[in-house]
Order: sequence, then C-alpha cells, then structure tokens
Amino acid sequence: MKPSSKDIYNCFRQLLRKHFREYKPDEIHVHEIVQCMRKSYYERKYYSERLQHLSDTKCVILGLGIAVHESLERIFSNVFKTQSEKVFKKRIHVNGIGVDIVGTIDLYADGTVMDIKTVNKIPDEPYLHHYLQLQAYMWLTDTYVSYIIYICKRDGKVKIFTINRDERAISQLLERAHYYYTCISSGIKPRPEKSYLCRYCEYAFECESILNGDNNDG
Repeated sequence: MKPSSKDIYNCFRQLLRKHFREYKPDEIHVHEIVQCMRKSYYERKYYSERLQHLSDTKCVILGLGIAVHESLERIFSNVFKTQSEKVFKKRIHVNGIGVDIVGTIDLYADGTVMDIKTVNKIPDEPYLHHYLQLQAYMWLTDTYVSYIIYICKRDGKVKIFTINRDERAISQLLERAHYYYTCISSGIKPRPEKSYLCRYCEYAFECESILNGDNNDG
C-alpha cells in the first residue's frame, strides 16, 4: 500500500483531535488569557467543528509541535522525577458567577513548576505570553519560582530562565480573566490584541476587518 499525502495529513489531524481541548462554559484555560483573547474567542467558537477550520499544513505544524512536546515531557519527567501534564484549578467569581481557571503544567513536583518551549530562536528574555503563563501557573500552585526551558529547533541550544512570582502581573491576569469571561458569556468578541503573532494566526483572515476598524459585535 502506497501512502498518499492525504493519508499523512489525516494522521496529523487525528493526532490533534486526540489532544482536542473541550471548552466548558464555567472554565477558562490559562492559555486563553495569556494569548490574544480575540483568538481565544475564535478557538471556543470553532472548537465544535473539531479542527475542520485548520488547513492540512497547519495540522502538520501543530502536530509536530505536540509530538515533540510529548516526547520531551516523558524524558524530562523521568530525569527530574516530576509529574507531566498535571492539571490545576482555582475558582474566581465574575459578576457573582463561579469560574474555574485551569492550567496544565508541563512538569511539576514539590512546588517546582517547569514549562518546556521549543522555538526557532531563543529570546534574550522570555516572551511576554510565556512569562504570563508561568505567572498564572505560580498563582494556581501557590509557588513563587518557576522555570522556562527554551529549546531551539534550529541550532539545538538550550536556555533556562528563572521566573519569580509577580503579584502585579497576576493581578492583571485576573483582570483579563474577568474581562474574557464577561465577553464569552455574553457572546461578545474581546478586543483584538494586534502583534507579530497575528501573521501566524489561523483566524487572522476573519479578524482582519476588525483590526482595520470594524465594530466589536459578536
């Protein structure tokens, strides 16, 4: 049997579906409030389509990232004697409604939080959304120090950043969570947060008119 490119694309799409995140109305995932919340809104809007909105090539790119990440988590969890993909939840109240903030931590043990990032270029300092992600994890786990492990896919270099707890950043994240939940519970698109990441966003075409000044309706 000779495989076709369609067969290969379907394999990657199935890998993504295996890791498909279900969005519950009373939960907010950490990644939703550390990235552009307009993108998070679209991810929730289209999740019921089970990735049909993604192109074949986007499935390959995302699938490769997941496969590498899984392998690294298995290796590192054995070396550092940590748990991988450990889920933490903490409840907040938005407009009198209980909402759980949910975070899935790459590596965790005895109050140690570690997050693995594979990148094309190691930054001089952590990317903002990665920094905020670790702040959210420290809030969820009641810890004060965490680590980002950057691994460069191009040259094989590794760099580890120590991240200290930042109460101001945590407060801002909780404000974002309140705003985001208010939007999604009301069917309103959050404000677009334009950055260099827009060029890689699978929802950029749909969002483009908004970025050019259209209104903020749902």
